[in-house]
Formats: sequence, structure tokens, C-alpha cells
Amino acid sequence: MKNEKNRIKNEKRSLDDFTHRMTVQLQENHYIDYALSHSQDQINKGKKKAVIWAVIFTVIGVFAIYKGVSMNDRWSDVYLTLGILFIVFQIFNLVYNFIMFPIALKRSILKELKKDPSLLEPMEYAFEPDKIVCFLNGKHRNTILTEDISGIEETEQTVILQIKIGRRVIIPRETLDAADSVIQKQVQSFKK
Repeated sequence: MKNEKNRIKNEKRSLDDFTHRMTVQLQENHYIDYALSHSQDQINKGKKKAVIWAVIFTVIGVFAIYKGVSMNDRWSDVYLTLGILFIVFQIFNLVYNFIMFPIALKRSILKELKKDPSLLEPMEYAFEPDKIVCFLNGKHRNTILTEDISGIEETEQTVILQIKIGRRVIIPRETLDAADSVIQKQVQSFKK
């Protein structure tokens, strides 16, 4: 009796054993959309801080330049140099926070995707009422229990399943829209 239970427990199911399946092919733009949406608060805070520091250090820089120009001793060159450095540094800080940070984030994501190209391969998700099973190249990759899904987040291009342990499952919106109604209802049921 014990051996029979162990044998049943160890039997592996293949992708063909599931009725409701969906093939997910993520592209670079899906990962970038996800990263930018999750970094938006950080980007906005960085922009606000950059503007505040730019105002403060520009005022200090202008004051230092004025003081350096009005003085005729050995400290005038130091004040001029500090004033120019304060202003130039703040210009760089503004450029970084408004322009370069999103570009750097995109490059970082592309670099990570080159390290693990399996993230761009088609994955098969099999849906059951109590779990979602992921297959990559026909092999079991992981299983997510539906009780561990804490909610969903929607962006312009993706629907993101949030899992309690901090993991995320990214599903392109067009793929979910093309899925059968059982999968769509199950994914919408994760909204909390």
C-alpha cells in the first residue's frame, strides 16, 4: 500500500496532461515595461531630489562665484572653482536623473537577458484551479500554488502575477487576451 502511494506521488505530469494551457513568449520590451513601471516611484523621487539639490547647489555656486569675483586675495580662485564645480555637478545630476537613469535601467535589463537567454524562450503555463505549472522546452520549470498568488498588477503591455514570496510572473497582455476564457477568469480572480 505504501509503495503504491509513493509511486502515485512520484508520477510526473507532462504538458499534454493539462486542459487549459497558454504559451507565453516574453520579449525585451515586456521586461523593460515591467522594470520601468516598478521603478517609477524611485525615478520620480530621484527627479524631485535632483531638482531640490540643483536649486540649492546652484544658489551656493552662484554665491561662491560672486564671492570669488568680488575678492582679490588667494581664496578667490578657490571660490570660483567651487562655484563652477557646484553648478556643473548639478547639471550632471539633473541629466542623470531625467535622461540617463531610464536608459541605464534598460541597458541593465538587456544585459541580464543576455546572461539568461531562457527568459526569452517560449514558456508553457498550464492552469488548474489550485496551481499554475510552468514548462520550458517541455520540461517542468516550476509550480505556483494559486493560494500563494497575492494579486495582479497591470501595465500597458503586461499583466503581472504577484506571488507572496516576492516572485513575479509576467504575461503579455495580448497573450492573455488570446487565451481561453477559463484562463482569463482565473487570472482576473487573482485581483484583490
